[in-house]
Amino acid sequence: MIVLQNVSRTYGQGSAAVHALREVSVSIEAGSFVTVVGASGSGKSTLLNLIGALDHPTSGHILLAGRDIYGLDDDARTRLRRDTIGFVFQFFNLLPTLTALENVALSARLSGQGGREVTRRATALLERVGLAARAHHKPEQLSGGEMQRVAIARALMMDPPVLLADEPTGNLDSDTGKSILALLRGATSERRTVVLVTHDPQLAAQGDRTLTMADGRLARDERSKLAS
Repeated sequence: MIVLQNVSRTYGQGSAAVHALREVSVSIEAGSFVTVVGASGSGKSTLLNLIGALDHPTSGHILLAGRDIYGLDDDARTRLRRDTIGFVFQFFNLLPTLTALENVALSARLSGQGGREVTRRATALLERVGLAARAHHKPEQLSGGEMQRVAIARALMMDPPVLLADEPTGNLDSDTGKSILALLRGATSERRTVVLVTHDPQLAAQGDRTLTMADGRLARDERSKLAS
């Protein structure tokens, strides 16, 4: 599903240059749950941003379902990001003026979809994450765990084949974090590919595979015993 070929990302020039990624090559199978670990500044979030078409590599190629995403023009890449990739962030990124239901439905509305079908799908996703009773609450009326569950429902609204999560449990207590992990783990049952960045070694160990980043390089690529 995801292929990186000698991908590098450098910020700045000359003596001020920061080499965030250095010639990273890796292939990620469809339907797998991959965790990415490493110290702060190791390149984890840069890797995720490049896979998600939120940034541009300095060199190399990134293929998503066989398409070189940085060979596309801006409009095509925007459509691919909207329709193919779901994002879950550490700080939720919900719009404060919208209800949970409206936040979940937003991506479909922005893509030009409308009517009762969008509301039905958004409602079904909130039911799936256990928040049907909170559909008309705004983010300020929700707990951190509830906001993250809304964010997961929103990420699934366009039924993307790829789900990217950047420290999705970083602001949550351990029990809530486990429930969020279970939701993300369950997403792979639909042949959805999940790539999750985390600092938590226990959470990382739940993946099918763990990529360890160090100084912008892929230092280790390990299959989990759970997946073997």
